[in-house]
Amino acid sequence: MELGDSKRTWHRWGEPAAVGLNLAYTIGYQFQSNWTFESAGLGSILFMLICWQRALKAEALLWLFYVGMAIYGATKVEAGWPDPLPVAPLYEHLISLAIGSVIWAGLTIFLRQKSWKPSLDSFTTAGSLVATYWMLEFVHANWLYWIVINAAATWLYVSRKLYWGAGLFVVYTLLALNGWFGWVA
Repeated sequence: MELGDSKRTWHRWGEPAAVGLNLAYTIGYQFQSNWTFESAGLGSILFMLICWQRALKAEALLWLFYVGMAIYGATKVEAGWPDPLPVAPLYEHLISLAIGSVIWAGLTIFLRQKSWKPSLDSFTTAGSLVATYWMLEFVHANWLYWIVINAAATWLYVSRKLYWGAGLFVVYTLLALNGWFGWVA
């Protein structure tokens, strides 16, 4: 399903704007800035519309989820960021991975005829849900999830010729590596 020129026109500015807003969010998160969640909400709205038009239905729903999580994150950090960051036990990560796997399988089946590369689209969506949960719990291990998810999302966006989005996920992968290893903070 290809878009006509009229629908692509706004993507020329919408996709780079969404990339900039979402990069601002991730960098702001690493520096524990409270304004970061507003940027995430606006960027997520733009990517939601783009993904829906490009037949990445699970990704579009994921971006809608991010709009809600941006609102939740903004309210959660009103009192300040946790210090030190909490650590989750291994069994909680195993449970979240099991739940994510079930979501991945269910979405893949549901999207089989409705989405471009439904298994990959579902993987990035289910994995992002799990990683977002850990991110909003401020558990440092969220960065490990993001390393894998962002690398997979890079391929997904390249496959739909969303090169700005693919570039965002390359940078996200690098930022997740930085988040985990703490090279620059």
